[in-house]
Amino acid sequence: MSEIIKSAIVPHASEQMLNLVNDVERYPEFLKWCKHGYVSERSDQQYVAGMKIKVSGIKVEFATKNTIERDGDLTIMYMSLVSGPFRRMTGEWHFLQFPEFGSKVELQLQYEVKSQVLGRMFTKSFDQIAGHLVNDFVTRAGVVYA
Repeated sequence: MSEIIKSAIVPHASEQMLNLVNDVERYPEFLKWCKHGYVSERSDQQYVAGMKIKVSGIKVEFATKNTIERDGDLTIMYMSLVSGPFRRMTGEWHFLQFPEFGSKVELQLQYEVKSQVLGRMFTKSFDQIAGHLVNDFVTRAGVVYA
């Protein structure tokens, strides 16, 4: 099982960062490996989102159920696998608003690929992608909220 934990302090509000993560349909605009992002179901506190991605020449699609919980200055988005090439996939985005200015964004992601053949090639590339996700969203925030 692979595990990624990445965080960043940003000069943007936690709600702004959450909005970027929730805007799955726009992922192809700034995530070069994401070919299509979509939301298939949505309610007040949760939604099901999917992506079609191309990694190391391998095209896959997966979807997660994303549940948002708020507790004061902390917002957590829990992700659980709905479908895709993973045996298991869970994750959490943490968005912590600072009282003065800015916020902390953290991604915790655990996953295991189903297929051993797909696993070797795909896992190495997906590890790299997952390891850069927080930075990709920080860069996007700089463009959108400049």
